[in-house]
Amino acid sequence: MSEEKELVIVYQFGKVASTSLVNALNRCPGIEAHQSHFLGESALQRIIPIAVGRGTSPYFHEHLSGQLLANVHLTYRANKVLSGQAKGPLRVISLCREPMDWFRSGIVQDIDGYRDDILAYAGSLGLSGDSDQELLQSGLEQILARLTEIIAAKGGIEPALHDFLTKGGASMIDGIEAGQSPIVRRLFFLAIRPLVWFDEHFAKCFDKTLADFVCMGSYWHTEGDRAAFVLLRYEDLTHTLEDALSAIGITLAEPLRQDNVSRSKAFADCVLAAFASDAASDLGHHILGSEYARFFGYAAPAADILHVAE
Repeated sequence: MSEEKELVIVYQFGKVASTSLVNALNRCPGIEAHQSHFLGESALQRIIPIAVGRGTSPYFHEHLSGQLLANVHLTYRANKVLSGQAKGPLRVISLCREPMDWFRSGIVQDIDGYRDDILAYAGSLGLSGDSDQELLQSGLEQILARLTEIIAAKGGIEPALHDFLTKGGASMIDGIEAGQSPIVRRLFFLAIRPLVWFDEHFAKCFDKTLADFVCMGSYWHTEGDRAAFVLLRYEDLTHTLEDALSAIGITLAEPLRQDNVSRSKAFADCVLAAFASDAASDLGHHILGSEYARFFGYAAPAADILHVAE
């Protein structure tokens, strides 16, 4: 980071138009922006066993390895600003997204890393189809049903999340028959990522919980020593971003563009069809009953979701 520029971090759990936002911020004079999904010593230590684990596919190993090195460097730079050794304040922007829509988009984004395991799971159940697309859809629908069973076995979504945060992922799911397949486990942890991310990552990195944020109508804002923070809903970016950034002293030089679009990815249609199934509806009933969904206004059945970017 040059001496003339201030560090801005778009810190979020992925698939929330962060690429578009970072690109827009980097077109602003005096700003150097980066995005991250995990920052801080705690998160970096937790990601290493996943990146090197024998059960991690080559696709995700490469993905996580590259992120790990970048986030070690970004954590160092953020710590220098927060300690007063580099130009500040640190500006941190985070985003949320309707969790079932986010879950679907996350599977589409990384379908190359999930496809073979979903097809193998479908085969293990004796499912058949005229094409890989049909088999993938059927297998994914069965996995969505298993995720609902895991949540029900824990007594609901909040008890399940509490167990995850206190016991860890592997421990909280041990003993639940529906969660014994590796791909079911992986997609369960993906499904709940938005619901636990602010507790598991954001709070541990910056010592700020959702309760510390003040609702400013269409965004949430708080400040700390040498840092300013703002939260936005992905669905509201087109009409909220300007006010939210203004609260932390940023004015965009150009409008937000649509970058990193994933609708055209292979197998997107069959993933979308699986998420239109009864199994997805049942899972969504639980997911949208979470505290995360209530805090950000996704629990309301009449919520108006505006898709601005994938």
